[in-house]
Amino acid sequence: MSQADLKSYLRKLKFPQCAREVIQRLDGIITNRTKQSFAMQLISEFVFLEKSKEDSRSRQQLQTFESQLTLIQEFQLIVAIIEHFNLPGTQDVTRNAVFLSLFGSNLTNKKRADILCRLVSSAVCFQSTAVLDATGVWMQQVGCTTRPSLQVAEKLIEDFVQLSFKMSDKFRDLPITVSHFAANFMTAVAELYFNDQHGALVAPPERLLDVIANWISENPNLCYACYEPIALPQGAIAMPVVTSISGLLRWTILAPLVTDKVTYKKLHLYLIQSIINNKGSNQSAAIDAQHMQIVINSLLLHASRSVPASNDDPAFQTCIERLSQAVHTAINSQAIYGNIPQLLCSLQTLPHNEFLSTVIKMHKIKI
Repeated sequence: MSQADLKSYLRKLKFPQCAREVIQRLDGIITNRTKQSFAMQLISEFVFLEKSKEDSRSRQQLQTFESQLTLIQEFQLIVAIIEHFNLPGTQDVTRNAVFLSLFGSNLTNKKRADILCRLVSSAVCFQSTAVLDATGVWMQQVGCTTRPSLQVAEKLIEDFVQLSFKMSDKFRDLPITVSHFAANFMTAVAELYFNDQHGALVAPPERLLDVIANWISENPNLCYACYEPIALPQGAIAMPVVTSISGLLRWTILAPLVTDKVTYKKLHLYLIQSIINNKGSNQSAAIDAQHMQIVINSLLLHASRSVPASNDDPAFQTCIERLSQAVHTAINSQAIYGNIPQLLCSLQTLPHNEFLSTVIKMHKIKI
């Protein structure tokens, strides 16, 4: 069937049948590189019902595409995607290729972003491991700390933590059912809290903190599950892996400035143990020295505003000690990469702490 004939056939179908037909045909189309542009046209017109619209406010008359989907049609589309992905016998590489085609690597379309968030939330409810596995691959490819991934994480937090009366067992069991997705979800979640780059230091909801601490306690290698091999379509390049360890360590190190909840101390110990357990593995280097620099910058910012002096603040000294322990363990376990000498120099700019001084001296001698 020619491209023109296929479009003519699809236009005779009602929604959601036209969307189902496109999704079923996608794998055969996108594997042919010469037809990828055509595949994007089909997805835009028949899956998301997007219509072109010229921006009259722009001198260049930029063309945008707005979806005409109603709320009922959005629900029908989500059901169609889940049902298609749950079909038995479908290869992972096929599912991932279709998912990446539907939602792309640069998700700037608000309607598609909203549908994706609701799709992933529904996949958790219906325990669609196929959709969640594909979502984990998508997050890794677009970047777990980019805005599209953060939107997905925020939606799950809203649905299963903030608006839920009781923590769903399906959400609680994610590390068991879809460990790769759970690992990348944690990386995104870690970015959302205790981050000066997003304004003041904000702690995560207590139930979210508790469930993540339980996940790592019960699954010590969960942070490293993002290193699991992923099935990508031919020609696609796997993006660098970013673990949740740096982000979650930022939580535990900065937490004393905001709260004295004991769960942060437990989570800190779980993370330290996880680093030690993976010493010598192929995935041991899981912490970027630059990410630890972000923690140092936050502490320096707090010290500059602190009254009384940070040297006399027990909470601040606890932060310094946790940072020192994390850096010491990471270097000893060969779990940190990047400019380590520069990191040690940055540590010297922090207010005095005996443990920190010992760690700096010990590792400067080694280097």
